Parts: sequence; C-alpha cells; structure tokens
Amino acid sequence: MEGAAIRSGQGVTLALCLVSWIDFLHFENYRQSTAGELSKESLTIPSIVRQAQYENMEAFADTVQNDEDFLKKWFEAEKKNLIRKRKKPKELIIIEKAVEEQLDQAA
Repeated sequence: MEGAAIRSGQGVTLALCLVSWIDFLHFENYRQSTAGELSKESLTIPSIVRQAQYENMEAFADTVQNDEDFLKKWFEAEKKNLIRKRKKPKELIIIEKAVEEQLDQAA
C-alpha cells in the first residue's frame, strides 16, 4: 500500500477493503497456527482462501442434508430473480447547455 495515491472516495473504500482483507488473512493464519491446526509457517493467500472455501462447502452440504426446506427456499429465491426488466436510461445532459442543477447530476 506504500506509495498508493488515493484520489477519490471510491479509492479510500477500496484501500480500506484491501487492508481489511490482508489483515483478516494474517489473523486467520495466526489463529490456525496457534490452535495447532497448522504449522508456524505462513500460508499463501490461495491456501487460506481454499480453506475458507472448503469450510463453506462443508457448511453448505450440512445445511442441504439437515434442513428439509433449504432447497425449496433457495429455488424460490432464485426463481424471483430469473427475469429482470431493464432500467430506463437516464436523460442525457449536454454540459454546454446544462443549468447549474443539471451539472450536479452530470458529475
């Protein structure tokens, strides 16, 4: 992150997200090594991600096996999202002809 130039609110959000993600990965690596589940060596980021994916897969399989209504609820939720209508396009603002209120929208 050294030398990164943040020029917008979105840049700040992205930087905080990345720092949080890196901090989580370091914490997860530390937690598992102190619990005796891993060696004291640092893991690669892909290894930590694969472990999280495996834990999610186990939790998903457990939910499917033990919650009788889970699949029904899942299919109902997905069915609601099958068809979406396009949003109406916003009116194009020509900057040279815009009044002050429109310039705020154009930005």
